Amino acid sequence: LEKFWGVFQKMISEITRQVERSWAETPLELRAPYPEGGDEPFDYQHAGVEYALARPHAIIGDEPGLGKTCQAILISNFLKSSRTLIVCPASLRLNWVREIHKGSNLPTPIKIYPVLKSKDGTARGTSYLVVSYDLLRNKDLLKAILLEKWDHLILDEAHALKDPAGNKRTRAICTPGGLASQARRLTLLSGTLLPNQPVEVYNAMRLLDWSSIDNMSLAQFREYYYDIGSGFLRVGGKVKYVNNLRNVPRHLAELGERLRGHLMVRRLADDVLPQLPQARWHLFPLIADTNVRKALKHPGWKTVAKLYELDSDQFQRGIQIDGEVATARRELGEAKAPLVAAYVKELLDSGLKKIVVSAWHISVINILFKLLGPKYGTAVIHGGTIPAKKDKAVYAFQNDEEVSIIIGQMKVIGEGWNLTAAQDVVNAEPDWVPGANEQLIRRIRRIGQKGNNLIGHLPVVPGSLEERIVATAVKKDKVIHEVLDGRR
Repeated sequence: LEKFWGVFQKMISEITRQVERSWAETPLELRAPYPEGGDEPFDYQHAGVEYALARPHAIIGDEPGLGKTCQAILISNFLKSSRTLIVCPASLRLNWVREIHKGSNLPTPIKIYPVLKSKDGTARGTSYLVVSYDLLRNKDLLKAILLEKWDHLILDEAHALKDPAGNKRTRAICTPGGLASQARRLTLLSGTLLPNQPVEVYNAMRLLDWSSIDNMSLAQFREYYYDIGSGFLRVGGKVKYVNNLRNVPRHLAELGERLRGHLMVRRLADDVLPQLPQARWHLFPLIADTNVRKALKHPGWKTVAKLYELDSDQFQRGIQIDGEVATARRELGEAKAPLVAAYVKELLDSGLKKIVVSAWHISVINILFKLLGPKYGTAVIHGGTIPAKKDKAVYAFQNDEEVSIIIGQMKVIGEGWNLTAAQDVVNAEPDWVPGANEQLIRRIRRIGQKGNNLIGHLPVVPGSLEERIVATAVKKDKVIHEVLDGRR
């Protein structure tokens, strides 16, 4: 009995130690390799990789904005993975391509293949294959992926696996013979692994380490983590209010310890803020659809190109935007709007609570509101909004938990308002003039901001002239900051 008690105490001590390491802000020993000349990962990111590599499979559950993507790539670097499969939401595929180029230490040129359509196939022999959850529903594509073995399978926004009944994409990954069975190591990324209920984490824990929940069946998991209550239940196509329904969550602290002790490293933004830059710009690549490609063919872009090549400095000090240039810019904004809306939805689904979205044109704002407004309690302000309604919209965004988004016209929302409830800005139509985008960020970065870290998202089309112009503007914004605000 004494021997058993000693073993039990050691086991509890080790789990406690692992729970503590799941909060780690600095690594004990391991520092994962990264590209020579590239940006050094933060200490907490090295610590996250160290935690993940100490077990066969892991979850990186850091709060949004802390660089889970970077940590997943660092794991591939450490493993010397020559075959990494990434499954992510459709809107994030090109962003993964960009992040791999920044963070992978594979010899260049790195072979990366984003599957944009099911007919694209899998391009065998690539180092990184990037595919969306939705495309896994295509039987032929899934079969082609299953024919190969993978060193590392990364499941981004892994709360996509939350359905306990197992939808089609969940079955493609989790069932015996599914994608997970073809990979040596699995890494799940999600800042909101259980968005609403404990049962939503069951699939992930069973997939990565079933013993972490004592090999419970789904029924046993429900019985242990839910008490008896009452509520609405769909029976035979009809919704009824019933008693004796197992729907009251319990043992939540214990479930959290099981996650952190066995599988999940998770840090909060407030814990690692000293390591983070106060404001960061992120150029987010959009996948150009038919409408975007058509908009980029407008003759106004040829005029923009001539002006920009003639004198890029003068161009970015401010040129008159009118005529065909104005039309080209508006049409691109309208074409991008559905893609930007999809990106904003992904940010909110990842766990963000409040987002400021800006645009130049009323037509773009209207499209964004149509796509985002009904679900997220979206507030709107623009040049045509009367002062009282502007105040009401900003007040609702700042104080109402049900209002997750405020969409504003750039010149209106970028001047005079306090939007400190947000920590992220998505500029659907980025300004071409250095300093103008920064003005929008200053609506958030002020006394009263919820936290001290801020990300500005600038959605652009890869390879387009707009991308070049915006990237240059961001670089010049950094120069302005260093001159005015740099510290010795």
